[in-house]
Amino acid sequence: MSFILRRISTTKTGKQIVRDQALPGDTITLGREGSNDIHVADLAVNPHHATIGSADGRHVRVAALEGLGFDFNGRAVDAADIDSAAGAELRFGGHRLTIAREEDRIILLVERIDELSQSSKDVDEAKAFSLAGVMPGKRMGAWVFGLLMLLAFLIGPIWAWYSYRQVNERPDGYHADSAWLSGPLSSAHASLKNDCQSCHVEPFVAVTDKACVGCHTGEHKAMSMAHAGAPAAMLLAARHPPGVGERVLAGFAKTFNKPQGRCVECHTEHEGAGPMAATPQKFCADCHDGMSARLKTAGHPTTLADAGDFGTSHPEFRPLVRPAAGGKLVRTTLAKGIADYNGLKFPHDMHLQATGGVARMAASFRGRHDFGKKLECENCHRVEADGVRVKPVEMERDCAMCHSLAFETVGGVTRTLRHGEPGQVVADLTAYYRSAPPARPLQLGGMQRRRPGAYAEGQVYNIYFNEVATRPSRAQDAVRAVFSKGGACYDCHTIFAPQAGNSWRVAAVDQTPRYLQKGWFDHDAHRETACADCHTAAPASKASTDLLVPGLRQCRDCHVGEGGARMVKVETATESPCAMCHEYHSDGGKPWMPPRRAKKNTAAITNKRLGASYGVSMITGTGGRGLYDVTWRTPSLHGARRGG
Repeated sequence: MSFILRRISTTKTGKQIVRDQALPGDTITLGREGSNDIHVADLAVNPHHATIGSADGRHVRVAALEGLGFDFNGRAVDAADIDSAAGAELRFGGHRLTIAREEDRIILLVERIDELSQSSKDVDEAKAFSLAGVMPGKRMGAWVFGLLMLLAFLIGPIWAWYSYRQVNERPDGYHADSAWLSGPLSSAHASLKNDCQSCHVEPFVAVTDKACVGCHTGEHKAMSMAHAGAPAAMLLAARHPPGVGERVLAGFAKTFNKPQGRCVECHTEHEGAGPMAATPQKFCADCHDGMSARLKTAGHPTTLADAGDFGTSHPEFRPLVRPAAGGKLVRTTLAKGIADYNGLKFPHDMHLQATGGVARMAASFRGRHDFGKKLECENCHRVEADGVRVKPVEMERDCAMCHSLAFETVGGVTRTLRHGEPGQVVADLTAYYRSAPPARPLQLGGMQRRRPGAYAEGQVYNIYFNEVATRPSRAQDAVRAVFSKGGACYDCHTIFAPQAGNSWRVAAVDQTPRYLQKGWFDHDAHRETACADCHTAAPASKASTDLLVPGLRQCRDCHVGEGGARMVKVETATESPCAMCHEYHSDGGKPWMPPRRAKKNTAAITNKRLGASYGVSMITGTGGRGLYDVTWRTPSLHGARRGG
């Protein structure tokens, strides 16, 4: 058997359309869900409301499934047994189900009653749970929300500014104009947290340079002379031609009283707590990338090379060197064969050898003073506290532990020649020889500069002077031997023999503390890198005139451009914007550094704490105690050498 589902629809003109649909099976379902045989789109009907079944094709049983019953001939029931021949009328929500019989078929007539509530219509499922009936309309809500925003973000902030405009520092607590903040102040300006008026002087007026220089007077006056001393026309000509977007942005900035070239274009605030962000590379590259051609076209030729990105477009370094002995410092492009005369004679190769007398002496200090198996660069070279400039090598501090100038011991006190005072050396030797009678013939064979070895074992270097002491009348021979080849001064210094009444003279020593004047190199930030990894020519250098400053190629082994651009393969790349090495304000301080470097306040390569320092008297032994009032610092890179 089968049920016949009959639906009657009424058109707008009142015409009824009857549709019959056969529903096979002895049992069918009725409910709101679309999978039911009889789908009733009514919220008053459960998804699976009831089942309708017939076992004999005549009698019909209707049973509710989910606890919500139905109306049967005006009564609410959960189940009903109906004789289809007699017929019956059932109601499910806003729909009426009539059961009748035609011939041998059971007819199920489903009709929608016109007097239904709004909740039973097709649109009711979207509006049944809406609060539209009890809430203001959309237009009213929009006006209320707009007024709240105006009060919170315009009227309130203006009132807060007006209330505290004459106060040097606001009280703690919430202030309405804090809603305008784009972020917290940097650590440099953290003290101005409650003093907004110090920078934002006028309402709705961008921060002006006048507000900045009110505090930063020194930095503003110390702007790089390459920029401050240049004509305005030259600076404008150096900038690259603006694009369409840049011209549009410049027009908006001008309209809202934000002229170009303000301090805040580079030094942006409210970017978050911590150090102020570095000036982006674009600020420099906008002028320096292709600048030489633009300036030449504009009638301002320059010798500056173009620079756009450290990894791909950067000129070779131009260090300061002294091309001739006693000459002036000149800046020259770094190239092979450049000489730098500092007045000293020093073979790096001999002092850095892994074998030989120098290495043996360093090894003899290893157990007591943490030396390595040979001398390292940091045993003699030290950097300043800023990590940039290199301290000049000093005889008393860096050389005396191996090269002593002691010549006599009187009552346990060792006398030494005055280093750096050749006139005093002559006077001391002359007085010494005249004060003692000769004991035996002079042996000039012992008159040579002491080599490393014996003195490190605590022996006072007085062989040469004891020999000469036997001939007080020949004091001039001793003086001549000191300043001649093989003497204590000659092998390290350039000596000028007496002429026209002048005494012995030693060429002035001029050690350059900072070769790259236009760029900063922080030794402290590279303390875990071996010196020879950058100063690659040092182990083979035989003369102090060799310029050992690393070139651009050595730096690009680690440093790439701001965006990672590079020309060579780099294993561990460090993105390096212009501000990492260059400063715009010549204030003598370091330029910007990455946060991981700037937050660390560590000592320079060889500047260890006092507990790791040794007096020269501790190194030279009891015979040399009190020889110099200086200290000798041990190297601090041995951990790095071992991979630490």
